[in-house]
Amino acid sequence: MDEKKDEISGGEPSKKSSGKVAAFFLNMLKGAVMGVAFVIPGFSGGTVAVILGIYNGFIGAITGLFKHFKSSFFYLLPLVLGILVGALAFMIPIDLAFRYVPLPAICLFVGLMLGGTPPVINQLKEGGKPKAAHIIALIIACAVAVGICFIPHFNGVPTDGSLSVGSYFTLIGVGALAAVGCVIPGISGSMIALIFGVYDTVIGACSEAIRFVDFGRNILVILSFGGGIIIGFFTVAFLMRYLLKRFYKGTYYAIAGFIVGSVFSVFYTQATGDGLLNPKWNGTMIAIIIVISVILAAIGFALTYIFCKYFEKRKAKIEEKTR
Repeated sequence: MDEKKDEISGGEPSKKSSGKVAAFFLNMLKGAVMGVAFVIPGFSGGTVAVILGIYNGFIGAITGLFKHFKSSFFYLLPLVLGILVGALAFMIPIDLAFRYVPLPAICLFVGLMLGGTPPVINQLKEGGKPKAAHIIALIIACAVAVGICFIPHFNGVPTDGSLSVGSYFTLIGVGALAAVGCVIPGISGSMIALIFGVYDTVIGACSEAIRFVDFGRNILVILSFGGGIIIGFFTVAFLMRYLLKRFYKGTYYAIAGFIVGSVFSVFYTQATGDGLLNPKWNGTMIAIIIVISVILAAIGFALTYIFCKYFEKRKAKIEEKTR
């Protein structure tokens, strides 16, 4: 347990020089997966961080940025670069996939997420049987993740370009709230943006900025929302660091509850939006899409399950060598 607490005290990056380049690009790849999760309503970048085994280090590096600046900065650098690349590169393809073939897209991502749960389950198993408080934390977290879906959507900032000064402050505020989804596993930051009516504005601004359409205004929208995320990011990260240090097992039970609830939320969000299946499809097409969705879910599950098991064995070997 003490080793786990050390992971969230800041300065988590390894001092060994061997394999630094490979580790950099591996962490950048993990960050890219987090970035993809950030732009999908119902999915959480924090969940991906837990599944990929970098959550404790991620929180530790954020909260230790001022105390251990150099080590924390170089740990966060590939992750942040990956998040930006993943979010920007996959924003349009994911939007198209969720618009035209939502069920296969959702099943693939849910499969990827559930296949990576062994590390979370291992955390829950450590320390013996759960206490009543742990089960309560799991149930409450699951209820919160599901309950977010039923919050009525607000009229946020306009999407037609007519933004006032107040609209930019709204973007900052919602960005700070959306940061909760970047740090707390199972809470979707994009879902929060959707609830407060700024999701389409931000996604539209990113899409247009990439194509250099109305570049100045769109960059200002992105910077406002991004600035809010940074503010909320640090605030929530310090809270999670405290919870992980004081209530490690209970926090992980809550994380498991958030993950379970997020599976429901992503399906519910799409089902109440554009729908999971195109009403114009005939019975044969629907059957084909369902079969493809099940196959993609299985493939996604297998990929991340194998990935997690491989890195668990690799980590165990490294620990044996260092003893």
